[in-house]
Amino acid sequence: RDAMPTWRDRLICMALRNTGLRINELLHIEEHQTSLGVEGPTYLLFVQRSKKREETEFVPIYISPDLGVQLVQWIKIHNIKPKERIFGQADDSHNANKISDRGLRHVFAKYGLKALGRPIMPKEFRRLFIQDLIDGGAPIEVAAKMVGHENTATTQKHYYQLTSERRQFIGERIEV
Repeated sequence: RDAMPTWRDRLICMALRNTGLRINELLHIEEHQTSLGVEGPTYLLFVQRSKKREETEFVPIYISPDLGVQLVQWIKIHNIKPKERIFGQADDSHNANKISDRGLRHVFAKYGLKALGRPIMPKEFRRLFIQDLIDGGAPIEVAAKMVGHENTATTQKHYYQLTSERRQFIGERIEV
């Protein structure tokens, strides 16, 4: 996060890491799809899952107070209107505060190389979010629901890794 060049990019990085959202889900959030206008203690983003765009139901995503406060400041400072996207571009017009999916992938790749010596794929933040949930003791069913998977098999297939307890258990049983 600290290697990101702009406040916008750091906020996007934090939002992806702390919510498990897909890039398109985050970039399509409009100001009116938040509870950010209501000052804490709970901040919500109402997300239309990108795999189910034909449905009109919005899913509430809880975000940390720190991220919520920063998003409130971002919206106020940039005078983002209710039907305006917070980060994503709605059309081909150029706005330095908005970014496209492709532009975001480029930023992450470029600054990942600079900070870590390898490009970062935004999907890695989703994987980290799910892994933290599972390592923290959340059942796989909860993790699947929080990231919008209808079936836990999808979560297990794409994101499931050994939890910290299982890694420790295996480490204690394997002689070096």
